[in-house]
Amino acid sequence: MRLTLYSSAADETERSPAPDRLSPAERLSVASKEPPYRVRSPAARIIFPLIFVPMSLAAGVVLVPTPVELFQDVRLLFLFLAIVACSAYGGILSGLIGTSLAYVGAVTFRIYWGGLVHGLSPADSALLAAEGLAVNLIGWALDVARARARRKDQDVRKLQRQLLEVGDEERQRIGHDLHDGLGQQLTGISLLSESLAQRAAAGTPPTAADFERVTGLASEAVRQTRDLARSLSPLTLENDGFVAAMEELCETARVLFDVQCKWEYNGEAIPLDSKRAVHLYRIVQEAVSNSVKHGKASHVTISAVTKENELTLIVTDDGSGLSRRTITNPGLGLRTMAYRARIVGAELTAQRANDSGGTIVRCTCRISEASPPGADEELSRG
Repeated sequence: MRLTLYSSAADETERSPAPDRLSPAERLSVASKEPPYRVRSPAARIIFPLIFVPMSLAAGVVLVPTPVELFQDVRLLFLFLAIVACSAYGGILSGLIGTSLAYVGAVTFRIYWGGLVHGLSPADSALLAAEGLAVNLIGWALDVARARARRKDQDVRKLQRQLLEVGDEERQRIGHDLHDGLGQQLTGISLLSESLAQRAAAGTPPTAADFERVTGLASEAVRQTRDLARSLSPLTLENDGFVAAMEELCETARVLFDVQCKWEYNGEAIPLDSKRAVHLYRIVQEAVSNSVKHGKASHVTISAVTKENELTLIVTDDGSGLSRRTITNPGLGLRTMAYRARIVGAELTAQRANDSGGTIVRCTCRISEASPPGADEELSRG
């Protein structure tokens, strides 16, 4: 099974617009508002033209009761506007019913009241029918385009809400890490230092073991600070480049997840711009995390292949593989990866490695091409 998360070739013109620069609360408020759209019932779409077109035909007869050719054109305009109104109200169903009624009405007046001045000429009736059909086809195409735009807008809004929720969870995690981890270490250093000071004041000098305890607590606090900073911003990516960041990512995965993680790349440095590098780094990071958390993988391989101006990143694991549920309904992690791929114009796919399991995530993008317009600057900072 293969899941195409995002393909720039298939959707090159549909870039995600950059979100407005709003606060999280404002963005949540905006995201919670669904676009106003009202779907007409089938009965309403049928009844509307049955009422509106005869009224327009009667209005043309009553208001323009002269044989002047100009007024005949006005009568034709009344019927055409009735067709447009039906199409706008109820889509192609109402439009086709309105077109049929307008044509039948024009022909009926011409046949039964031909000696009077109410009827339209055969040419005018044919022109009315042709214009009505054209209006309905155009309206149908616009309805399809609006439906696609609504679905895409709803997907973007859903993703924005989920990203905000993830951001809140991440802030809570950082707060817990600071309080329960780094805060406890600093508290321990403070209390131990105070105890040593009191003992020194009482004439009992500190021992080497006391200083080793302080040094151990300080070293642990430094380590936790570095781990926290690394999780927030890939400093190695900024200072040493993409290849070094991938090597560090593998080492971090080995330490944090207790898995065998290997980086395979024999080329030179990859000259990615900063925004593109951050998004690709986060895509690989999420793929590794998914391999361990959801796939229960024990071996993960990250490889890179460069060809001319193109970079392909491949994350392979020996986990349980993608389930059918994931294929049909990707989770937040996969959708976020697809969103990042869209921003840098990359092609992102995920598939089972084989029948027994395993997952292969492949991301391909250009190396030196600038990020597409509308890239999300907030996400580009990781």
